[in-house]
Amino acid sequence: MTFPQVETGSSALAQQRRIAGPGPRWLLPFEAARKFGPLDLDFEAGYYFPQQGPREQILGLVAGRPVTPRLELDVELYNDRAMGAPPDETTLELGGRYKLRRGFIALFMAGRSLGGNADGKSEFLGYFGIQILLSDYGRTFTAEP
Repeated sequence: MTFPQVETGSSALAQQRRIAGPGPRWLLPFEAARKFGPLDLDFEAGYYFPQQGPREQILGLVAGRPVTPRLELDVELYNDRAMGAPPDETTLELGGRYKLRRGFIALFMAGRSLGGNADGKSEFLGYFGIQILLSDYGRTFTAEP
């Protein structure tokens, strides 16, 4: 399966702090998923095509397991590599997904880079967000009873 995405540009302040880059950039990922017993495994590979800067290659492997009907916990190994230029960063993260209600999912994750940055230090990363699903593989969501 593939799900093309576009990222818009970021503010000048975010670019100065090196937490975001100029945009836009397009992502063309490919994903394969398989269930092995209680574990859900997902593999993702793809390319970023930026308007400015080098292209990037991404590779990721996620293993997750539902612990309640609404909560899934995951572990992810992820590599993001700029083509022909640094950085090449591999991270290990723990996180999950919590179904708030139909069509709304809370996403959370925290982890560390496995290699060092330019100074040789590991970096912490994390996020929290809300995923809003407008449809479920072509079916429009209806209100829950």
